[in-house]
Amino acid sequence: MPNSCRPWPSSRCGCCEAFAVKRLPPLNALKAFAVAAREGSFTHAGEVLHVTQGAISRQVKQLETALGVPLFVRVHQAVELTPAGRELADTLGRLFAEMEVAVNRAAGQHRPEVLTVNAPPTFATRWLAPRLSDFRARFPHIDLSITTDRITTLREARSLDCMVVFDTQAWPRTPCEPVMKERHVMVSSPSLWRASKPPALPGATLLHVLDGGQRLPVWEQWIAQHGPLALDVRPGLTFSTLDQAISAAIAGAGVVIVDEAMVVRELQSGELIRHNTLYVEGPFAYWFVVPSSEPTTPARVHDFKTWLMQKALPD
Repeated sequence: MPNSCRPWPSSRCGCCEAFAVKRLPPLNALKAFAVAAREGSFTHAGEVLHVTQGAISRQVKQLETALGVPLFVRVHQAVELTPAGRELADTLGRLFAEMEVAVNRAAGQHRPEVLTVNAPPTFATRWLAPRLSDFRARFPHIDLSITTDRITTLREARSLDCMVVFDTQAWPRTPCEPVMKERHVMVSSPSLWRASKPPALPGATLLHVLDGGQRLPVWEQWIAQHGPLALDVRPGLTFSTLDQAISAAIAGAGVVIVDEAMVVRELQSGELIRHNTLYVEGPFAYWFVVPSSEPTTPARVHDFKTWLMQKALPD
């Protein structure tokens, strides 16, 4: 006769460990909760998992009953996580991502993972690219594929793993977190400082940048906060990307209002000079967006997001 197991949890044998797993809430309930927490809506979670809103509600209720604590509270027509729900959602997100990695490894999928990222052209060129060697050193198993196409809808973004979006607000119905807010400063080439220190704005060529076919109102915002109010900001040179405007400023073509984070190297080298210590913050910011409709976030996306957020912290 085989030896019988001692009662859980004192035993460490395999059959008792299996019994311990059976004590966990049903996997479907955990999955339904994780997606509902990510989407912030039972209805949207049902769309992702291809079930009804009522099915999600029942699964979450089953989980709350099993745990003995509320995980959501209703606020007006929406639901919000309780502190216990938020903690569980964070943990489940990581665990589901780790499960995906473990399953792939068990299946013999040892090829490098490809992470597809979309980012604004100037952000990708001036901020992201100089830091990629550090990402590669930390995560050699992840191959990055970076695009800079302009994407404005979730339908266009579904083929991507993640995005860095330049916008004034978070995207609705999508996991979205702020990376960093713009901090605008006024800069120009040292060649413009020979006649006047700093160059006088009246008479100077102002450099502008387009976004979605429209000029970004950075000069108007600057004048509103710091003046001179009489300055006509309409004339000047207009470029399709901030990177082009920065290159023109370095060449002495004019004065540009620019996100300080995009010209750190040029300010340090002296290729560009700040006109003063003034700045204007926002209203645009860079947001990290996960456009996928999958119920869990892949580990490679989580790793990239964690790295990106660390790099965006102020020095």
